[in-house]
Amino acid sequence: SRQSAKTVRAFGTMTAGTTTAALTTLTSALKPFGVAYAMTCLLAFTFQRRLQYFPSSQFPDHPKALHPLFADVEDVPLIAEDGTRLHCYHWPAPSGDAQPVAPWWLKDSGEALRLRMAEFRQQHPQLRSCDVLLFHGNAGDRANRLGWMHLIREGVGVSVTVLDYRGYGGSEGSPSELGFIQDGEAAVAWLRRRQDASGGQRRMILWGESIGTGVAVAVAAREGLPSGLVLESGFSSCAEVGQSAYPWLPVRWFMLDQFDSVARAPKLSARLPALCLHGEDDEIAPINLGEKLFHALPSEQKRFVRFAGTTHNEVPYRDPELYLKEVAAFLTQVSSGS
Repeated sequence: SRQSAKTVRAFGTMTAGTTTAALTTLTSALKPFGVAYAMTCLLAFTFQRRLQYFPSSQFPDHPKALHPLFADVEDVPLIAEDGTRLHCYHWPAPSGDAQPVAPWWLKDSGEALRLRMAEFRQQHPQLRSCDVLLFHGNAGDRANRLGWMHLIREGVGVSVTVLDYRGYGGSEGSPSELGFIQDGEAAVAWLRRRQDASGGQRRMILWGESIGTGVAVAVAAREGLPSGLVLESGFSSCAEVGQSAYPWLPVRWFMLDQFDSVARAPKLSARLPALCLHGEDDEIAPINLGEKLFHALPSEQKRFVRFAGTTHNEVPYRDPELYLKEVAAFLTQVSSGS
């Protein structure tokens, strides 16, 4: 029995030694991967805003150089609360007797679409009292939204304003979540002053595109009740978009600018009408994240529209007739106050 005990102890010692050696070897083998992962996380944290924002920083030429239709577009300077100088485009609503100009730049558009645009404007003349303020996505600048401005303004007869945040389109400063919200508030304040000066009863609609939906929700929650809220290609938060794209990174832990619209949504009024537009094939902000945001909105009058076969940047252009139909119906609801 003594001999058996010695044998067992010896076997246990050998097993423990073998296990320790194996663990040491495994640790040595995995250490480079751990270091590489830590470095990746560090680099992602350090340069995250360069990975999140893709501005065109140069001041764009006036759009009338592209087409005479854009001659009435105004380039408006703004100043944010912290003193940052900003720019935006403002395009007044068309006159009541003006005929719409079809989006010649849009594939497969033509006389049929122009006639539908004329029909929308004839059926909803009250939309000329609506002022749409767009907070665009994280790339490009206001000049890249001229096509959208054309489609909305000519399609339903509203005025359109497109803000360039700090760092975009000649605006001063560098992008950040807090800065974007301050910029949005500055644009709202400017548009309110313009509405007051007009002497008429006008409706302000905040319209967010992609990351701009985070700005729209935040500004609507801070600024009180706009007349309507449109969220196009929106999402619950940038952290969830990032986690969806990079599941192996702890995005939720280290992202600075999260634009957490779901967290801010409860601050919105239940009386604020909301329209959500989303492509079913959105490759950047998956539609389930748009639906999550939609369900978080407390609005008693909200609608979620899915565009089949449509990716992140195609929502206005894949089926422009359906897009304008939904927009016209929503803005009619907003303008009537029902």
